[in-house]
Amino acid sequence: IAMAKLLRGAAKALLWLLLGLAASAVLYALWSALAYRDIDTVTLLEKYGAGAVRAHIDGAQISYRVDGELGDGAPWLLLHSHYFDSLMWQELLAELKPEQAVIRYDLTSHGLSGPEPSGDYSMARDVELLGGLLDHLQVESAVLVGSSLGGNIAFHFAAQYPERSAGLVLINSGGMKRQQSSRRNAAAIPDWFYRVFYFVPTAAYRKFIEWMVADSAVVSDALVERFHDMFRHRGNRRAEMQRMASFDAGEPESVLAAVVAPSLVVWGQQNPQLPVALADDFVGLLVNAPSLRLSVVDGAGHLLPVEKPAELATLLNEFRDSL
Repeated sequence: IAMAKLLRGAAKALLWLLLGLAASAVLYALWSALAYRDIDTVTLLEKYGAGAVRAHIDGAQISYRVDGELGDGAPWLLLHSHYFDSLMWQELLAELKPEQAVIRYDLTSHGLSGPEPSGDYSMARDVELLGGLLDHLQVESAVLVGSSLGGNIAFHFAAQYPERSAGLVLINSGGMKRQQSSRRNAAAIPDWFYRVFYFVPTAAYRKFIEWMVADSAVVSDALVERFHDMFRHRGNRRAEMQRMASFDAGEPESVLAAVVAPSLVVWGQQNPQLPVALADDFVGLLVNAPSLRLSVVDGAGHLLPVEKPAELATLLNEFRDSL
């Protein structure tokens, strides 16, 4: 009898525990759905839109900034990393020589630009929109500087439009085929999966960014807040999943061989996402670049513009002087 009472008591305690956990889960889901709800474009523009211009480029709404005066000489054109936005270059700007203007913009599914209305996140579409932005600004050619995903877009553009590419800088560039890739099964991501991100706390985004860098001290509260806010731009969460699901590395060997612009490859020695050995792969495939430099930055991971803006700017200024 005593054992039966003990078992009944344990069963009741377990039931209450399970009910408590279920109630906690429901309460967290309700709270996070409110706390991490979508942010509308107007609100984000008020918070982060200083100096930004929004323009319709071939059916897409693109947010861009121009620092300096467009005129003689090819301007810099900065393409940000996946999941980030054009403000990731902010600290770098003060270190660049002022002779040339700087163009930077938010890719579709990112930042203030938001989702692509057509749902097309292919490399061909990214290249098309880059060309459309240059047309909109009446810029004939630019020195392309791409970080991670931005590097992938930059070298595809340089290969397709050599006359518009005065130089190419690849910073921890994506686009190289790897045997083991976190994206190889991305096409299997179900369409509803983006809803999971409505329940991911801000602290998890901080851990994600800290994983990318060599020194977590560079990950400020402001950076984490902006990263999460931009991810919450209405439609961006689903758009990012669509971008990942449609990713295709293609044939980078032939594309890189078509690049005929002076080139610079820059890599973070402690890059955990794209190992430094990939830098040599890029150098080995840029066989027709008339000049080619490689610089590996110690004490840096995947986010060089955030981790080492002054050192990166020095490399860019030296590269510019060589053109």
